Amino acid sequence: MIRTAPSETDDHGCGCVPAPTEPGPATTADIMQARAIAAELTEFGIIPAAYDHEAAAVVLRVDTRRGLYALVIPAPGQPFPVRHRGERIGALDCRRTYGTADSYTAALFAAFLRDRAALDIPGRGVRPTAKNVV
Repeated sequence: MIRTAPSETDDHGCGCVPAPTEPGPATTADIMQARAIAAELTEFGIIPAAYDHEAAAVVLRVDTRRGLYALVIPAPGQPFPVRHRGERIGALDCRRTYGTADSYTAALFAAFLRDRAALDIPGRGVRPTAKNVV
C-alpha cells in the first residue's frame, strides 16, 4: 500500500476509538468567565471552575444540600445550561453574549438554585441581623 499523504488519524491512533476531548484555546476565556461568575457567588461555597470532560465544557460547581449542581459555560450566543447529578435540568434565562454581565448570570444561577430549594437566600421579609450584614 502506497500512502501519499498522512491521514488525520496518524497522530491519534487508528481512528476507531475517539481521542479524548481536550480543552481548546477558547477554554481560557471560558475559565475566566466562570471565575468571574464564581466571584459573585463566593458566599455559597463555589467549587473552582474546571474543565469537565463529560460535558466537554468549563463548569462551575456548587455543592448544596440537594447535591452537586453545575453551571456550564456554553459557546457564545447559547444559553447557560444547568446540570444536576450529571443531567441537564434546565438553562438560565440569558445567553452568553458581550452584553450579559457576569453578575447578572450569577444572580440568575443563584435564583435558579433558590427556586429548587438548593440554596437558602433571604427573601424580602427577612430583616438583616448583625450575623448577615457586612
